[in-house]
Amino acid sequence: MKTSSTITKIIPALLTVVLGSTFVLSGCQSIKNVLGKRDNGSLEYQQSKKLAPIELPANKEPAPFIPLYPTPNAGTNTLTLKNDSGSQYQLPKPQRTVSTPSN
Repeated sequence: MKTSSTITKIIPALLTVVLGSTFVLSGCQSIKNVLGKRDNGSLEYQQSKKLAPIELPANKEPAPFIPLYPTPNAGTNTLTLKNDSGSQYQLPKPQRTVSTPSN
């Protein structure tokens, strides 16, 4: 009778561990889908508008503007920078490189 009572105690504990770990591990993908669709504001810059130039008082002479670095005209954005939910920029997956031995 001693082994029977031991088995009846082990089976529910083992079943709890197996079901609990299955629940936790299967929830990882579900949690990723929920958290992956959050809006972190990384695409807000695309809706930015050009501001009006700063107007100085008429009686003040502005200092000459000397740019430190050249800023090229980039033109219009043709990249698609949205994920499935359209709210977050995602980097492309890196490409695999294979090195060959040189002789």
